[in-house]
Amino acid sequence: MKQIFHKPEAKQINILDSRFYQNEDGQYLPSVTTILDVYPKGFGFNQWLQDVGSNASAVLDRAAKFGSTVHGAAEHLNAGHELKWADEDGNARFAVDEWKALLKYAEFWKLCTPKLVANEKSLCSDALGYGGTLDMVVTIGGELWLIDIKTSNYLHTTHELQLSAYAELWNDTHPDKIERTGILWLKASTKTTKIDLERCIFQGNGWQLKTFDRHYSDAFKIFKHVHAIWNEENPNYKPLNQIYPDTIKL
Repeated sequence: MKQIFHKPEAKQINILDSRFYQNEDGQYLPSVTTILDVYPKGFGFNQWLQDVGSNASAVLDRAAKFGSTVHGAAEHLNAGHELKWADEDGNARFAVDEWKALLKYAEFWKLCTPKLVANEKSLCSDALGYGGTLDMVVTIGGELWLIDIKTSNYLHTTHELQLSAYAELWNDTHPDKIERTGILWLKASTKTTKIDLERCIFQGNGWQLKTFDRHYSDAFKIFKHVHAIWNEENPNYKPLNQIYPDTIKL
């Protein structure tokens, strides 16, 4: 994912080719998602790529826009604000599928009663060698949870590895350690509502707080191997920067 920065004082638009973070010394650290780009996508993804062919880019762009809209709205809700379907002129702010996903998100909060600790928290660590932005850290039933919101049709191993890397990133920079991780999947195939705190079952119609069989520290061992491969392929990492003027005049 590219990052875009407007520098009005220099009359420039800077477009960098990858997601990155900078430490206090100004050194570039790759994001967790950038590192996970080297992890194999698997047979299912490759088959999907063959099926959609030249439309793959457009499909991915639509999915990214959908996810970005839902994430932004969820952050707005977490901050205590109210969402409205339409603006003052009666124009819809959200597509129907986006609104449905946000209704599921609100139901999760109503039924699971989490308490927000951190919202869209950006962190980086020299010791770990990467950075990332955590969707939310909450307490549920007295335990500290790291939760990532997903709006994809399927969950992939990289989603679990991403969570493990975020958990270790939080633990490296905070005294209170993450106890559990989960993906709030807003496109789950679940049909029934079930909340069981002891068994960590949290689900409703079309949403699920997905947990994993192994502890995130075990998944992190795999992430470290992926990170090592990424480091070998990118020994002097620095995002490429494309610079454009911010005005056009004939």
